[in-house]
Amino acid sequence: MSEDAGSEKLSPLARNPLDMISSAHALQVQMCDAMERIADGLPDEVDRRLCGQVASCLQYDLPLHHHDEEEALFPLLRKRARPEDGLEEILDRLTSEHAADNDFASEIAEALETLGQGGRPANPEMLGYMLRGFFERYRRHVQWESTLVMPMARLRLTPEDLEALQARLNEYRRQAS
Repeated sequence: MSEDAGSEKLSPLARNPLDMISSAHALQVQMCDAMERIADGLPDEVDRRLCGQVASCLQYDLPLHHHDEEEALFPLLRKRARPEDGLEEILDRLTSEHAADNDFASEIAEALETLGQGGRPANPEMLGYMLRGFFERYRRHVQWESTLVMPMARLRLTPEDLEALQARLNEYRRQAS
C-alpha cells in the first residue's frame, strides 16, 4: 500500500470516518454480547476461542477506538459544537469513562486469555461479576455515544473536518500496525 494517503484504498465503511466509528460501536456491542455468553457459561461451558477473541478486542481494538475518539473526534466536536448542544460535559464524562474502561478491560483480558488457553479462573464467580459489570456499563457507554455524540458529529462536522478525521484515523492505524 502506498504511503500517499490519497491513493489508499478504503473499505466502503471507512469512506466516511463517522461510519467507521459507528461500525466500531456495533462491534463493541457484539463484544459485550460475547462477554455475556462467556459469563453465562462459567465455569465449565466456556468457548475458549471466543475468550481469546474478546481478550484481543479488549487489549487492542478498544484502546484504539478510545484513542480515535479522544484524540481525533472529540477535539473536532469541541471546536464545532455550540453552547446549546451541551456536548462539553458529555465528552468530558465519556473521556473519563474511557480511562476506567481501558484499565478494567486489561484486567478482564488477562483472565480471558487464561481461559482461552485452557486455564480455569481462580474464582469463576468473581470473573463473572467482572464481566457483567463491564459489559453492562459499556453497553450504556456505547448507547450514549451512539445517541448523543454521533448525531451531533454528523450535524456539526464539516467536510473538511471529516477529511481531517479520516487522515488521523488512518495515521493511528499505520502507527498501530
